[in-house]
Amino acid sequence: MGKNETMRFEHLTILQIRYLTELEQMEKGRGTIGAIAEKCGVKHPTVSRFFKSCIEKEYLTQSLDFTEKGQMMLQRHQKVVRDVRGYLERSGITEGIDDVLKGMVENIDYIRLEELARSHMRVNKGIQMKKEEDGIGEIEELIEYGNHMVAISIMQTDGSGRSMAEHGFEHLGIVKRNKRGCYLELTIKEMHEISRINGRKMTGHLTGLKYLQGDVYKIAGIKNGKVRIPISAFCFRKFNHGMLQGNLMITVSCSVGEAHMPESTARLIFKL
Repeated sequence: MGKNETMRFEHLTILQIRYLTELEQMEKGRGTIGAIAEKCGVKHPTVSRFFKSCIEKEYLTQSLDFTEKGQMMLQRHQKVVRDVRGYLERSGITEGIDDVLKGMVENIDYIRLEELARSHMRVNKGIQMKKEEDGIGEIEELIEYGNHMVAISIMQTDGSGRSMAEHGFEHLGIVKRNKRGCYLELTIKEMHEISRINGRKMTGHLTGLKYLQGDVYKIAGIKNGKVRIPISAFCFRKFNHGMLQGNLMITVSCSVGEAHMPESTARLIFKL
């Protein structure tokens, strides 16, 4: 199998990667599928159907041994999981890291994830900064020209957990610096929530985002499913392990059932 061919492996869920990892480590025999299902907290038929599809795709043999193609497929998935988890840990994302990891691995193109995990650019090396600095000014001048992917977190205002507002955005944002300025671009996505009033499923999109700059809330327009926020609006208070952490208070509103989903205030965080 050529190098380019490995790029065509379909995405697996985190659980499916675990099924295969358990299979790889387990001595094969009667009861193998049942043992894996029990370890992973799922039903026997769920694992059995998945392994059957792997046999059809020639990832596994009838005796549940890995083919060369299957071994390469699993190794790639395992590497992506390790690398993305490492990136999130370096970025200081600890609260709900498994949920963020699951969302990224299952929904974002692997090539983009690999680029993100390798990224360490972003701050111009020619500019020296002291780690003990508590505040940082003129952040735009520190960022290299170009587009830089970042993982975003949207936390409750007190930092106690993840905000529901996070469901309205893709997990990756892009820090862009060009002749027009420097800003963080977020991509909105459809939200799925359950009404607290009648228990019905609701869907919708974010319709508005305001951010707190100084003492004033400013409106960030939504255009073609994108939201742009000036980097100058963020407060950067840490410089650790070569990374800067941006922090911004935001308020978002949703298009569906405002009586059930009122404006939500949260804290938007990302690291460079």
